[in-house]
Amino acid sequence: MAGLFWRRPSDYIPTMAYFYLDDSKHHPHGFSLAAFAICDEDPHDELEALFAKCGFDLTTYEYKSSTTMSDNPNLQRLRDTLRGFVRSKCKIAVCVVDGDKNIGPASLALLKKATLHPTLREQRHQVFFDEGLFSSEQAAIRTAAEIGGLDDCAIHFEQDSRRVSGIQIADLIAHTCGTMLVDALGRISKTIVVDEPNDSVYHGLEIELGFEMWAGIRYAFLSVGNGGDIDDEDFAVVLVEPYGLYVDSSASSEVTEAAHNRFGSMYLGCIH
Repeated sequence: MAGLFWRRPSDYIPTMAYFYLDDSKHHPHGFSLAAFAICDEDPHDELEALFAKCGFDLTTYEYKSSTTMSDNPNLQRLRDTLRGFVRSKCKIAVCVVDGDKNIGPASLALLKKATLHPTLREQRHQVFFDEGLFSSEQAAIRTAAEIGGLDDCAIHFEQDSRRVSGIQIADLIAHTCGTMLVDALGRISKTIVVDEPNDSVYHGLEIELGFEMWAGIRYAFLSVGNGGDIDDEDFAVVLVEPYGLYVDSSASSEVTEAAHNRFGSMYLGCIH
């Protein structure tokens, strides 16, 4: 991600990131999860073009991960296109909580951690929260002030995802990460058959749903190197904590352990 995640030593002019947050609720499994899509520029124009390429008008159609897609090839194509956008244009940060009332405050705590990342600190940022994460906009402002450390962020609460299209990307990320955590808890047995060109070594391979989702976005998590030796087999593991993961104290011990195991670090090496 040129521009956001690299700066020349002589470049002292702060850049800006755009943060978009949405949530995914999984009450039967004891948690809710919220995720930031972090972009180095406003993604609206590019998303508008991607939607149009898949046969959708972004001015009238809102992408929702909860929509049934099994009998809609165009919608499946849009989903896969947006996944590609996440892989190439976004960084991901997630928080995990127990109960809807904790999502908003935990998301602000996650924002504070994310903006301390070496590529994001000492910059001004635009931040957009989906609707309904706080009891009111005034409550959200009070909570942000109580958490502190967010002076470099222009935060926009109670945003309509139909107008702020980046939130639709956050919806996709939150849904994907939520499913990954359900899988990490051992509560998904679904498998899928890989549909790639016939000459691909993976074509027709049956894999677990959680693994497929992880493999598709593992490179996008906000992370830092683990400091290992380049010849060490663990060199391919990057650390998402402390910048890209926040697990709220409200989460159960089971969910907390699963969240740290699933998101705390990411293996970026070969998975053949």
